[in-house]
Amino acid sequence: MVLETLTAIWSHILSVLDQFPEENVAIIVYVTGTLIALWCWYRLMTRLPNPIGGVLWIIVFAILVTPTVSEGPNSELAPAIFGLLFGVLTKEQSLIWANASLILFVIGVGLLIGFCWSKYTINKTASTV
Repeated sequence: MVLETLTAIWSHILSVLDQFPEENVAIIVYVTGTLIALWCWYRLMTRLPNPIGGVLWIIVFAILVTPTVSEGPNSELAPAIFGLLFGVLTKEQSLIWANASLILFVIGVGLLIGFCWSKYTINKTASTV
């Protein structure tokens, strides 16, 4: 009974995935998984003090979301962390620096936006009091 129910659920999930083109399934799964991971990480970081939780959230966001273009004949859009890990495994310095710089750029932009946002909220609460 339980096995039949699980089989029916699994076949329903697979039939839903059959509606999407095969190339887009990986991107849909990646974006969905990233959103779930970032939401869970956000829920954890709200329990930490303000600057630490925000900075750690930005770092995880940059690691998961920073895009790059993979190399090879079937190059596609991929997360930069995969290019960084591939560069470390193959000891290819140019690949390591290219992907690390992309991730660090996103972290820098995120920290700048976070700083401006914190100054805005401080000034907004000070002007209303």
